[in-house]
Amino acid sequence: MRRSRGDSTKQRSTLVSPMDDSRWSRARKERMVSRGLERTWDKRVDTWHDNVTTSDAFEGVREELISRAQPRPTDACVDLGAGTGFLTLPLARMAASVFAVDISSRMIAELDRLAGVHGLGNVDSMAGDLMSIELPEASVDLIVSNYTLHHLPHHEKRILVGRARGWLRPGGRIVIADLMIGRNLSAENRGILTSKAKRLVAKGPGGIWRIVKALTKYGLQVGEERPASPQFWREALTHAGFVGVDHARVVNEAGVVWGMVPQTRGG
Repeated sequence: MRRSRGDSTKQRSTLVSPMDDSRWSRARKERMVSRGLERTWDKRVDTWHDNVTTSDAFEGVREELISRAQPRPTDACVDLGAGTGFLTLPLARMAASVFAVDISSRMIAELDRLAGVHGLGNVDSMAGDLMSIELPEASVDLIVSNYTLHHLPHHEKRILVGRARGWLRPGGRIVIADLMIGRNLSAENRGILTSKAKRLVAKGPGGIWRIVKALTKYGLQVGEERPASPQFWREALTHAGFVGVDHARVVNEAGVVWGMVPQTRGG
């Protein structure tokens, strides 16, 4: 029976002293960003699924992620930032179960509807902030995320990867597909941004606006996004205790990184 857990009401608590203005300001800003993301994605729900399912680039990244994940019929899976189910739905056809999480309650409602349309009763869902998820230790086999984690600050990326390591059973896998461009631009990455800018210019005024919005804030962030380099992801996964960590570029600005929990917890 397919179930939806609804909105996550459990919030993280941070003890901040009255004098700790910098921590308070950062926490407040991150809560505002989280609420802004929820509103943004709620507005996009009517067009998002059609947009991604008709995009060759999104399709290519998803296929690479699935290829690296190698889902098995016995796998209990988690999809972080599931949206309307672009990755969740095909994964549910290959695995025992999928727990889909997204910040947008409207996205999750559409995912639930599509899962029902396709007769997928092994999809469980929750609307909530990724940083509020609590799962039992060593309870899942595969954790995936597709074009989501660039919305998180880098320190939250590291925290989430560390938690994911704890949720996975020995031999469990994590596979992340995301925007992967580093902060200190190499000649190669400058070429990537130039190529992307040319494609956006070709889209007319809307594309030009996206360039202005992105490049005026480039650095740690690109617009409202915080892409991390492949090197960042390899180091984050390795530091969290994953082994066999590696990366593959799929399209100019996106790649896939993966790792595995050792077969024995002490390994």
